Amino acid sequence: MFYCVPKKIFLVISITLLLFIQNAYGATAVIQVRGAVINPLELSLGDLKNMSPFHVNGVVRIEEKKTAAKSDEQGVTDDYRGVLLRDVLEKAGMKFVRKFEPGVYIRVRGGTNQEAVFSFGEIFYSSSGRSILLSYEKSGRPINPNEGVAELVVTTDVRAGRFIKDVREIIVERVDIPLAAYDDKEKNVIRPPSTSLSIIDRRTRKTKEFGKADLDALPKITIHNALMAGDCEGFNGIHTFEGSLLRSVLEWFGLSWADRDYSRSVVISSEDGFCATFSLGELFNSRLDNNIIIAGKKNGVLLDAKSGFAVSVVGEDRMGGRSVKRIHRIEIY
Repeated sequence: MFYCVPKKIFLVISITLLLFIQNAYGATAVIQVRGAVINPLELSLGDLKNMSPFHVNGVVRIEEKKTAAKSDEQGVTDDYRGVLLRDVLEKAGMKFVRKFEPGVYIRVRGGTNQEAVFSFGEIFYSSSGRSILLSYEKSGRPINPNEGVAELVVTTDVRAGRFIKDVREIIVERVDIPLAAYDDKEKNVIRPPSTSLSIIDRRTRKTKEFGKADLDALPKITIHNALMAGDCEGFNGIHTFEGSLLRSVLEWFGLSWADRDYSRSVVISSEDGFCATFSLGELFNSRLDNNIIIAGKKNGVLLDAKSGFAVSVVGEDRMGGRSVKRIHRIEIY
């Protein structure tokens, strides 16, 4: 015998079932932390709430556009509470340390296949590290269960392209660039100073050579009080650097603001293997992007042979780990 269920009752049952499924997912969902970490993790909402909380007020969310920003654009303002991405990574433990750290980048993936990349320096050297969090509460209310365990929030970004709902994975990776500097030192190998560098887009295979004349032709900015310090070298001083934005160098190459893809990264390397990573998000979408330059002068004079014709400098970083001398290659992954 079959019974006909009234439409209103059917609707109530459907909504109740949907809410049950959503809440069940929220209660059982986890964020996987894997890759180049010492202790892979599976973090539930309860695990996140047991970590040190971080609270940011007045975060303005402005949606992405392909055209340049207009003065009349408005965003939505919310307060967020959650856990710093940096604290999650420290809980997992970073497998690569010291000289290898600047070559590390972190990939965050959501349930809708949305993906954003962050550089190691962006999280651990820059003040951005205290602006990137996994939020489980927005404006005093818990994140909706159907939006997963947490939402990725980047408070220093201009637009919301790296805001990711339903975060599922955090993957730590490192660029595969052999570090030959110590072998060179042991074997007394002296490499000639660089006079140009190659810019390579690994996706399109486009390549262009970039030399001193090209650097001189780009608009210049000066970074005062750049702190050059590191775990291995010790304190090296506070210096003034003059050069062009790394963003301007990439635009010279042909990568435009409209082409920004937050799943991509940029790797700067020297011929002997020192390297540093940068995310396209911090280069094309961060309010701190005017602190990342390719410098040709230090303290008012041209770089010496030891530094080559160009060196990377990040004025925002509290350490000099992303300062690569004798730049040989810039690669876009």
